[in-house]
Amino acid sequence: MKIILLAIDWHFIDNRIGGERIANLLWCAGIILATFLLKKPLTKALTVLTSKLAARFNTEGRHEELENTIRKPLGSLLQTILFYVAISQMGILLDHLVLHRYKGDAKLEVTLSDVADHIFLFFTILFVTQFIVRLVDFFFQLSLEKAQHERNRERQQLLPLMREVTKMFTWTMSFFWILGSVFHVNIPALITGLGIGGVAIALAAKESVENFFAAFTLLSDKPFQTGDSIKMGDLEGVIESIGFRSTRLRNADGSVFVVPNKNLVSQTLENLTQRDVRRVRVPVNIRYRLAPGTLLQMIADMKEVVRKTAHVVDPVEVTVESFGENSFQVMIAYHLPFPLTGSTTLNTVKQEINLQIFEIVDKYTGPKPRNLKN
Repeated sequence: MKIILLAIDWHFIDNRIGGERIANLLWCAGIILATFLLKKPLTKALTVLTSKLAARFNTEGRHEELENTIRKPLGSLLQTILFYVAISQMGILLDHLVLHRYKGDAKLEVTLSDVADHIFLFFTILFVTQFIVRLVDFFFQLSLEKAQHERNRERQQLLPLMREVTKMFTWTMSFFWILGSVFHVNIPALITGLGIGGVAIALAAKESVENFFAAFTLLSDKPFQTGDSIKMGDLEGVIESIGFRSTRLRNADGSVFVVPNKNLVSQTLENLTQRDVRRVRVPVNIRYRLAPGTLLQMIADMKEVVRKTAHVVDPVEVTVESFGENSFQVMIAYHLPFPLTGSTTLNTVKQEINLQIFEIVDKYTGPKPRNLKN
């Protein structure tokens, strides 16, 4: 093999193809080939190194999960850098003009080298941003799981919104970085222009802005937290998450309602979780067949039965509520502790009371109603 290598006339690498030395072309091809062959092991080594550095910020032993999270952007970033190094070997070809324009005394010339530099810078910023965003996602997820383990409902509510704000800020800074470095946009002038057009943008996005600031109002005022059960008008359910624009509310039947944050701030809502008692109202319609004295006795019996039922707490109210064409309505109102202890449920207590009320109503208004005064 040594004899064969010595027998090769290596002077041919000084020859040129399209003005470029063959040696430079071979270097370019060799680096690209090495990139494809060594990308996986190099990416793995870089990922492990990054994971060890991040472990200093308490990754709770989840190194493998962290490595899987950052492997893709790190691999893409490494490949971009190696491709740029490979293309940079072809100095003569990169000096070729691809665009030249004259405007008055000004002269604009763009070479392949300029194009390669800008493409490299664009993808570098993009993959660095992806890497940062994935790290943000990972560490916020760790914090959220820790808050769930500690049952810290305030942090459970705040962390998802903070994560989204951080990611949005990162992508915004990346966007302006690309505009300034890749497309040579005058960022101060652009920001000034955005300030001038801010009124129009604010008017166009009025509801989105209202919902955004309403989210911070909900987090600071804390009328409810994630996991609380609330009631707003006819809508009742458990808070699942609070986002930039809306809050997700899951109803008892499993349906998910997406409520704009501004509605939660501007309307009256009831936090059912923070109450210590629950009020239950039972309407009973009764035909006009009772004498006044009998009605008073039936009301007294209803009060006594409800008051003696397990878990019921005072006050217990039984009142004649309204009159209809063929019947009048008696409203029974009582209170139950919230939450109920043991295996007792609301429906269990309600059914027990309703059955006893039915027996009393049937006793006084059945086929042979009895007038206790006679």
